[in-house]
Amino acid sequence: MHALDWRHRDTVLVLLVQHFVSYSGPDISTTAIRLIAIQTLPNDFWGKLDAIVPVEWEIDNAVPANAEIQLGRMFSPSFGAYLDGLFGIGGDKPYDWGVGVGVRLNY
Repeated sequence: MHALDWRHRDTVLVLLVQHFVSYSGPDISTTAIRLIAIQTLPNDFWGKLDAIVPVEWEIDNAVPANAEIQLGRMFSPSFGAYLDGLFGIGGDKPYDWGVGVGVRLNY
């Protein structure tokens, strides 16, 4: 995995390149490019965009891309909650859309 990050004021951008390969079992050869953008917002809120574009080399070069948009709020220095919107992108999308709810614990 290779990663680059860039920070400017209240914004963090992270670019990841990952390659997955199997050594036993079904043939897996996937390269994924992932862009994560995190923005600090007023009143202890944050926003995040997480876009993933994998290329599955063993499955006709399929590109099951997806994106996640997240809005969250820290209620204390150690506890926060968030809401996710999930979206499949393109003809090989792994799903149409979804919604998620989660908690963030800092310890």
